[in-house]
Amino acid sequence: MRAMKQMALIAKAKAFAMVRRSPGGIALISAFLLFMNGAWANDLPRVASASTCADQYLLALADRKQIVSVTWQATGPLSFYADKAKGLPTNRRALEEFLALDVDIVLLDRHDAPQLQRVLEEFGVNAINLPILTTFDEIYVQMIHIGSTIGQEAHAMALVADMKRRLAVIKGELGAEREKPNIVYFRPDGGGAGSGTFVNTVLEAAGFENHQNNLGYAGWRGVPMERLILSPPEGGVTSFFDTAHDGITNRFGTHPFYRQLAADQRLLPISGKLWPCAGPMLVDAVEELHENREQVLPVRNDEK
Repeated sequence: MRAMKQMALIAKAKAFAMVRRSPGGIALISAFLLFMNGAWANDLPRVASASTCADQYLLALADRKQIVSVTWQATGPLSFYADKAKGLPTNRRALEEFLALDVDIVLLDRHDAPQLQRVLEEFGVNAINLPILTTFDEIYVQMIHIGSTIGQEAHAMALVADMKRRLAVIKGELGAEREKPNIVYFRPDGGGAGSGTFVNTVLEAAGFENHQNNLGYAGWRGVPMERLILSPPEGGVTSFFDTAHDGITNRFGTHPFYRQLAADQRLLPISGKLWPCAGPMLVDAVEELHENREQVLPVRNDEK
């Protein structure tokens, strides 16, 4: 059956590449014949990823032998599973690349590359959409769905159980604590994270109060500096400053208010690879923030 599917895909892909006037595409499909001489001897579906977020789910859930391709960013600074991605074939989200590897399933962001998704499905490839998620319950559902689709349901359920256990430990340590550090999340471009974002979910799970919510700024927009100066937080969480480009995208980090928080050691830096999207690595972000929250714990009057 796979051999018949391969021949059909080759014929369709060659026609598609010709229509697109893509000699490179035709060459890739031709190379497919040689590649398939070492045909895979397992029954697991062959899976690829087409976004940084998809990389994280694929690398966390799949058996290495069923991963046929990850994106070129999978080994970069925003990939939590960069070490796992080393040595794997990479792609730049071209249809010919996926067809040449005879992929069964491609993981990709729902809001990204709609044409790629449509054409993949025309070629009989199962395109799994990754929606924008905000809660851990949504992440659990996503993980189990992907796991069951790629033949790794038991592994996905085990990972979900471990995430729940780790979050329960933190929740138990927080107990009935009423006073929490009041913080704001900062990005290099001035953006933030209020209610309705996975960053807000992480902050609250780690034992923080998100000051952006108190000021009425939901979603991914940031709080104007003027508001923060008039109603300052007790600390801040920063991310992506280490990977931001100099210039306009990083001007926020030079603001006097931000620099004062840094001078007072009231900023907690979190690596961007812990939350490039809502995925299984978010539990690591919760643990790291919780472990370091005492740095921004306010000094109460009864402690002076």
